[in-house]
Amino acid sequence: MLAMRQPEDAQIGAQSGGKLPDWELKAWRRIAAGLMVEQSVSDKDTAKRWQAHVKAGDFDPDHCADEILSAPPAKPADAESKLLLRTARLERDLVMTPLLRGVSGASRKARGAARTGVAAMLMQLMVLAIYSILIFLFLLVLEYKGVRVDAFFQSLLDLIPALPEAGS
Repeated sequence: MLAMRQPEDAQIGAQSGGKLPDWELKAWRRIAAGLMVEQSVSDKDTAKRWQAHVKAGDFDPDHCADEILSAPPAKPADAESKLLLRTARLERDLVMTPLLRGVSGASRKARGAARTGVAAMLMQLMVLAIYSILIFLFLLVLEYKGVRVDAFFQSLLDLIPALPEAGS
């Protein structure tokens, strides 16, 4: 966490032994600041002020990252553990992103569609049933008003003894 707050201390890995290039340091600071706000470990007032800047359309990502990272964390005790857990999930999601596209992604979507295929069929049957009921009620009102629509529909209505005769 301190390495994110002190740009001069930001080191790549032990194998490279060099400092981060400026563009990479900016990217990591932006991500760190965003994760701090997302995980509610940043200063609340600073976060709300920058959220208002985003809504207003005058967002400066570098200035935002500088302010969020320079403010003391709202919950310093669990800030590092929350951020490490979130970055692990984010890394996992980013590593899996290529598999969600192309042929693999299409097959995954097809499997998901097959699982939900039964639900989609049931939904379509429910929609069909609702429309059928509405059409039946519309035809029933027409028949009650004395308009003859169809002989088959009339034979269905004759099966219902509680209905008065049409035109009565």
